[in-house]
Amino acid sequence: MIIIARSYGQLGNRLFLYAHMIAAARTHGVSLANPCFADYAHLFPSTADDLWCRYPRVAPTDASPSLLRRRALAKSIYVSARCLDAIGFHRGPLATLRLRGDENCDLASDEFADLAKRSRHLLALGWLFRSETLLAQHADAVREHFQISPRHNQNVREAISTLRQRADFVVGVHIRHGDYATFLDGKYYYTSWQYAAAMRRIAEQLPGRRVAFLVCSNSSLNRHDFGDLDVQFGPGHIIEDMYCFAQTDLLIGPPSTYTGWASFFGKVPLVAMHQADTPIDLSQPIAAAAA
Repeated sequence: MIIIARSYGQLGNRLFLYAHMIAAARTHGVSLANPCFADYAHLFPSTADDLWCRYPRVAPTDASPSLLRRRALAKSIYVSARCLDAIGFHRGPLATLRLRGDENCDLASDEFADLAKRSRHLLALGWLFRSETLLAQHADAVREHFQISPRHNQNVREAISTLRQRADFVVGVHIRHGDYATFLDGKYYYTSWQYAAAMRRIAEQLPGRRVAFLVCSNSSLNRHDFGDLDVQFGPGHIIEDMYCFAQTDLLIGPPSTYTGWASFFGKVPLVAMHQADTPIDLSQPIAAAAA
């Protein structure tokens, strides 16, 4: 069994790490546990009733574990893994594999496959456990595992249906404020007016089309900032906004795994705005996010 032994970042980061590890587990014929998914486990039926957030999915327990229990387990796994790594448990039935900084691990490599298969429990600490090849091969299974609950899905359907009734091209706009005011010294923090300018550049490239914009943010917005653009704000829930984005025709926003996951899940083209005036040319093919 592979056990993800450390959490990284927020929802998007944790989904991508989990997704790549699911692809690796399926490829190498081992099971997976991700207790470090604790803060977001309740959002997905596949993990809501499982303290360990295992893959393949296990039969639900009688009651959903509390967040306190989940966090306590995640902390104990992390501390144990750090201790085992420090004293050299890198091979054998109980092993650790720790990545530091920008180190990465190719999950498709023979070395990782051998370690995963030989270890009864492999505790993985690190962010860049990746294989785009394996994830592409198992993408449908990953998407199935991360279906959201009927309640959240209903809210997503209603929001998208409202947009589709008045538009034939829907653009998802991720206005990342909040933490991005300080992240990398505000490098990717753009004003609402700068986003509105990018939105107008998109609309101008689609003459004769009914273009609407689904705008989601982690801060309060003023509709007047978008002038005469056809704008609808998202439901305002972290998972509903993300999965609304997954049903748009195009996504724009600063570099973020939040929109990256929506792009991957819904196979939606994504333009990452590395500057506020990043060119957006709809005459050229735009790919969905690499995971």
